[in-house]
Amino acid sequence: MEHKTLTSIGTISKKENLASVENDTKTNALVLESLFPFPGYNGTTVPDRTDPKSLFLITNIIHSDDKVIRAIHNVKKKFPIHFDGTPALVNLFNKATGAIRLKYLPYDKVGILVDAFHDQGIDFIKERKVQEFSSIIRITKYFKINNVVDGIYNDQNWKELFYLEIPMPLRWNSFERITSGIKHNIDDNNFDAALTTMYDDEGVLDFVRIYDEQSCQGKLLFIRDKYLEAIKYL
Repeated sequence: MEHKTLTSIGTISKKENLASVENDTKTNALVLESLFPFPGYNGTTVPDRTDPKSLFLITNIIHSDDKVIRAIHNVKKKFPIHFDGTPALVNLFNKATGAIRLKYLPYDKVGILVDAFHDQGIDFIKERKVQEFSSIIRITKYFKINNVVDGIYNDQNWKELFYLEIPMPLRWNSFERITSGIKHNIDDNNFDAALTTMYDDEGVLDFVRIYDEQSCQGKLLFIRDKYLEAIKYL
């Protein structure tokens, strides 16, 4: 079903390089930092690359998304500094591990935020040195998107983000293989891709999320057509 606009809770699955944060966060909780938030994009003005980058507070157990979202909501009521927080899963020490992804929060304010989450019943793994590693990350967040052309949507809050609707869910290995093939067969291959799910009144919707600061409608249509063509052969 085509939507003019769509607002939905959903998920983003992507691969990023993480490592323990180098800056002083004033906490003994384990905090990981995303080193390249949009690894497929080679631009120099990616918003996530401002200081600090995306941070991940690693929880001692995997909590339900509802529990984390409620905790974030309650903390924001009294917390004096603006931040963005979302439930997340990362693959740490070869197993799925719960996390809270943070953005827009200074490093030196992480400690008091950790204390605020403790008050909400969320505890964290103790700080340790984690060397850089690659992880598939799943983030649960709220989306607001507008239709710009058949099967293609633009994020209402972030103009460089686009969502290409696809007819079925993709396994990560298939998605990675298809994306690599597209990038090797297109002149302008400077974009980052991730898997996204959202919901409407008929069920689950599947998308490929594209980050591209210099994108145009023609390029997005071409990329979507390539995904649709590859999906036919799965």
